[in-house]
Amino acid sequence: MSKKVRYFFILLIYPFIWINIFWLAFRICSKAKKYRLDKNLYFPQQRFKLIYKIAKRFLLVKNITIEEINLDSLSSKPKLFVGNHKSNLDPIITFVVLYKNFTVKNNSFFTFVAKKELQKNKIIFNIMTLIDGIFIKRDDPREAINVLNEQKELVKKNYSIVIFPEGTRVYSDEIQEFKPGAFIIAYQTFIPIVVFTIFGTSGLLDKNKTNVRKSKEIVFEICKKIKHSDYSTLSTISLANNTRGIVEKTYNDIKEGK
Repeated sequence: MSKKVRYFFILLIYPFIWINIFWLAFRICSKAKKYRLDKNLYFPQQRFKLIYKIAKRFLLVKNITIEEINLDSLSSKPKLFVGNHKSNLDPIITFVVLYKNFTVKNNSFFTFVAKKELQKNKIIFNIMTLIDGIFIKRDDPREAINVLNEQKELVKKNYSIVIFPEGTRVYSDEIQEFKPGAFIIAYQTFIPIVVFTIFGTSGLLDKNKTNVRKSKEIVFEICKKIKHSDYSTLSTISLANNTRGIVEKTYNDIKEGK
């Protein structure tokens, strides 16, 4: 389908998509409330499919497409997914890509670690509830220990963890420092690390006006898969720096090719 035909099609069904999005949001809030009371109420397949539906509808109404690169060889084992963060759109893009290529293909599940401030957003809070997401208060060592224990429990349940080690959105083409603490869960559970790069989301779902991409074609690329034996002898600082370097190179390569 050409861009013009796709855009025309979206305009025709635009009101109906938004009606469906509001209906899905209502269902998410309702199910999340029940799920908080009884964790055995819904299977993960049900919960994740519901979140995928609203994410896909949202990308459709925004006319955003995703180019997926190197997503063909993700095994079903738990992993630590690590990538850069340019926009509020990044978790949505990541969820859609991983659901299609990891959950559907392997029946494997994943969740996100997010800053605690996002709990104030009702829809985000309920979405995170349904995917067993984890909120963390930054710069609180005691809470970091609790979050690490939560991550361990999820890995035991065969969940993978998705984290953005920059800790916040970066409104430029620079890849900022990766926080070493984000990698501790990998060391303590011996899981492999999958490094990914997202390109093109800057300014598409934020008030940022300094680095807005005109194109709505997002690139999601798996850069490298790092086995436990390849990082076990490295310090968390070295691993964080190496991973950042991988993401930065891939990001710049994508940028030069666009």
